[in-house]
Amino acid sequence: MQDNNGMNNEMKFEDFESMLEDSLNPPSKGSIVKGSVVAINGTDILVNIGYKSEGVIDKSELENNGELTVKVGDEIEALVEGVQGGGGYVRLSRKVLNQQRDFDEILEKFEKNKPVAVKIENFNDKGFTGKVGEVSVFIPSNHIDVRNKIKDSKSYIGKVLNCKILKVDRKSKSILASHKLYIVEAAEMEKNELFDSIKEGDKVKGKVKTIKEYGVFINIGAVDGFLHRDNIDWGKVKHPSKYLEVDDVVETVVLNVDKENKKIELGLKQLKEDPWNKVAEKYPLESEAKGRVVTRRKKGYVVELESGVDGFIPEEELSWIKNSSVKLERGDMVEGKVIGVDNDHKKVLMSLKLLSENPWITLKNNHPEGSVVTGKIKSVTDFGIFVDFGAHIDGLIRKIDISWTEDIQDLNEKFKAGDEITAKILKIDEDKERISLGIKQLEKNPWKDIDKLLPSGKVLDVEVIEVNKENVVVALPKDLKGIIPAKELDENKVIPEEFCKVGDTLKVVVLKIDKRNREILLSVKKYKLDSEKREVKEYLKQIEDNSDSTFNLGTLIKGKIDEIK
Repeated sequence: MQDNNGMNNEMKFEDFESMLEDSLNPPSKGSIVKGSVVAINGTDILVNIGYKSEGVIDKSELENNGELTVKVGDEIEALVEGVQGGGGYVRLSRKVLNQQRDFDEILEKFEKNKPVAVKIENFNDKGFTGKVGEVSVFIPSNHIDVRNKIKDSKSYIGKVLNCKILKVDRKSKSILASHKLYIVEAAEMEKNELFDSIKEGDKVKGKVKTIKEYGVFINIGAVDGFLHRDNIDWGKVKHPSKYLEVDDVVETVVLNVDKENKKIELGLKQLKEDPWNKVAEKYPLESEAKGRVVTRRKKGYVVELESGVDGFIPEEELSWIKNSSVKLERGDMVEGKVIGVDNDHKKVLMSLKLLSENPWITLKNNHPEGSVVTGKIKSVTDFGIFVDFGAHIDGLIRKIDISWTEDIQDLNEKFKAGDEITAKILKIDEDKERISLGIKQLEKNPWKDIDKLLPSGKVLDVEVIEVNKENVVVALPKDLKGIIPAKELDENKVIPEEFCKVGDTLKVVVLKIDKRNREILLSVKKYKLDSEKREVKEYLKQIEDNSDSTFNLGTLIKGKIDEIK
């Protein structure tokens, strides 16, 4: 028992000797010591560090915003800056200790290429100064931010910015850093991580960044995804601004990931069911569909029936009349009958004409071939007359179908647009969309019975209606015209203009009828010769019939001689 007590007393004595030795040997410069605060005076704080004299720390090093952070009795750690006065004065620094530790941590991050958080304190014409703990940091002006984000220099003061360490000065314990490079590298790293994880079909949320006519750029974190105009809605999108606004937060689906070029294509409409899937159910054959004309194509019109479902009206389905003037304008509301579904081009085929009566059928029912119609002249041309008789289709009266007998050279002299006219339907050609009309067919063709009407040799009294160098034209029954050639005017050669004039009446005989060329040739000369022959016959007949002896051939001849005298 006594031995143990002796041993303990011996150990305590050795400890005491060690402590005494430490108290007599001053701490070395740069060493780290621990101690407790024993007093706080004016500008100094006294710390018992186990030395014969207390260590002294500048009070400002333990203040934060003017408030002291320690009190008497607190244990602190500090760095020995030096021993003065023959070991009677030990200068301590908490700030230098923290700076050393902060610097060591910065060196470690520099070696591992890790960023540091810098608190910006000031700026000058060259750049910005700040601190990482107790270590000074300088950031050049062109490294404070990326180009499109540089703000007023004052706006950075007091902010903590993550920066990439560019250079370490061990002597001055300061660093050169760049916030811009940190942003660029961090964004690139984040981008790579995103492209490593993202895949087609993923749903992502993002904020609308930019809206263009052709599409929308949406920020989904490290990158901006592109939402093409055609992928905004199943219907036709005229401009994305009608669907989205800048800063809108939207959910989209990833359509394509281009890792090589770091591009992502997004879709919005793909989050909804394609309305085309229900087209067969909503637009069956023979049903009626209504929509708005959105554009014209080479062979028809595109009609928006609903968002994502378009109809198509072929040109030939606009009207029963192939060459009609029916035209549709963008924005027109139209209604048609469904005649088919084009799944390849995603179009509901429509017909406008099937919702109206076929005018050709109506025409044939109301005005069959051979019927007489009355209408108004629409136009007069060199070859005929176009007539509107209220059947939505124009009829044509060709020049040759105007008169059986009259050859009208200029139709405008006899017919005018707007005049009412009656004609017979000669032929209805639905395929060629032609209706042939005739005026002359309203009367019987006089040429069919011309031989009975004007047999060869018939004597007529005719009126002269035209005289020229070659012949004389005269009026005949049934509006027919006859021609008297110049040589048929007299036995002797005469000039027609001197022989007769318009309005004169002539005795003629039918000489010849040319049905093919529809010409009736007459002769005055033949009429005179025939008259003389008839007179001779009559005289001869008188001789034969008269039995009076006083009447003989000599007497007859003498009588004729007397007439000549």
